[in-house]
Amino acid sequence: MKRIIFSALTGMAAIAVAPAAQAATFPVGSANFTATQGPNGTVSGAFYNTGIAAGTFTDTFTFTLPFNGVGSGTVTTSTNFVGAPNDLDFTSVLINDTAATITRLGNGAFEFAFANMVPIVAGRLNTITVTGLSRGNGAYGGQASFIPSAVPEPATWALMLVGFAMVGATARFRRRSTKVVFA
Repeated sequence: MKRIIFSALTGMAAIAVAPAAQAATFPVGSANFTATQGPNGTVSGAFYNTGIAAGTFTDTFTFTLPFNGVGSGTVTTSTNFVGAPNDLDFTSVLINDTAATITRLGNGAFEFAFANMVPIVAGRLNTITVTGLSRGNGAYGGQASFIPSAVPEPATWALMLVGFAMVGATARFRRRSTKVVFA
């Protein structure tokens, strides 16, 4: 009986000592996620997290844009020694549930994730989700860029409508000028 109680207490102590999974959400405009609007609706942003305690973590960066378009970005981390307290490993990086490609160099001392041409939807809460394992004082940083989908200018629409009208007029003219002769 003493062994059972001792085993149960040891198991509970191990659970209590194990690092808990961490989760954080950073909306655009927070200290960890900034964005700058550029010409023609483009947006560039920077996001990061530092001092991540030991254990697994999931950080979500949220943003809403006024235009449909595509986004691209990278996230990087590095350490002096694999397994050091500032070592951090990416488990996944997702942009609107699209997985970024993760590359590890130097046996994992340097890691980066990248994605290109990911659809970004206007008026919807878009997300960048970074998941990983920190060894005690992990940090990473990233940058993202957005380009709105091409929308024709009014002059382009007018030129296109004139072109359709000319095609229609030509088709109508050819139909009228066709003469049928019976033998």
